[in-house]
Amino acid sequence: MSCLSCGAAFHTSGISGAEIRTIYDDEYALARWSPKSDAQRARAYCSWIRSECAASRNILEVGCGSGGLLSELLQAWPGASGFGLDPALSEARRSDDRIRLVRGFVEEIPQDAGRFDLIIAVNVIEHTAAPEMFLKALRSHLAPNGQIIIICPEARPPNLELLFFDHLYSLTPSALLAASTAASLAMRKQISAPQEIGNFQMIVLGAGASSPITPLATSSSDLYAERHEYLGRWARLDQTLLDRTAAGSRILAFGGGQTAALLRAYAPRAWSRIDAIAVDDPSEAWTLGPAVVSYQDIVQRTGSTVLVGTSPHVQTLLAERLSRDGLRPITWNDLIPC
Repeated sequence: MSCLSCGAAFHTSGISGAEIRTIYDDEYALARWSPKSDAQRARAYCSWIRSECAASRNILEVGCGSGGLLSELLQAWPGASGFGLDPALSEARRSDDRIRLVRGFVEEIPQDAGRFDLIIAVNVIEHTAAPEMFLKALRSHLAPNGQIIIICPEARPPNLELLFFDHLYSLTPSALLAASTAASLAMRKQISAPQEIGNFQMIVLGAGASSPITPLATSSSDLYAERHEYLGRWARLDQTLLDRTAAGSRILAFGGGQTAALLRAYAPRAWSRIDAIAVDDPSEAWTLGPAVVSYQDIVQRTGSTVLVGTSPHVQTLLAERLSRDGLRPITWNDLIPC
């Protein structure tokens, strides 16, 4: 559903706090599945955050995952100490003189943690049952003159975030402003991510009851129509992929990460034809059912049909590579361009 006032999207049926907690049990291993990609992502987010705020001494990261981003920030700011919190944190969590990692949700931050002059939540707020309550919880741990950095997917144009069950909200700048105001926080900045990071946005918040930032006015009804069309394209994807492959044929896939997982969920009939998933680095592949093989292994199978299971914006380049190597690529970025 979409709010025609602020433009936020949310689940038609509510999800209880208990259900949310079950998502992040011991089997939730997103940060551990692709360690090299996780490290690269941490470096990119660190660079972006440093470009928008000065060095801080006491940092809290809520939803810290592996702790990679917090470690990058502490390396960049030698005088800083960090506290990381994540409900799916591995038992092999790390703590030392400069960094402390604790498993839990925002309401479970220990009393002895103190207050922080920088609080970070990267791709967390969209997972929360009530964004304004989440921001209020962060504000309660904010030091005087401190700031909060929230990074989350952009709502426009509609993108992959609408397909994840645990993304309870898709938040426009207007929706983020409303939640921030309800939490007595002022929105100091709203910035789109650098191209290499993708369809994400950053808001920088400080204590205050009003905001000097007025998000650009957009038509919420138009955004609703765009979302409806985008999700309709995903609904047609399974049949489209079946039409592009020979009836009953067995195929290969290239790509073993997030987009491949979405294909498994939203194109199950096409996915059931896949014999193996080829990737350049098998150690980075998610566990998605079919066997994982090195790309060099499938190059020997000249003429094989290969479903491209990577982000739509890179499918054209990958299809050219597959074709040069004698394979027959199946792309779908004409149906879903981003």
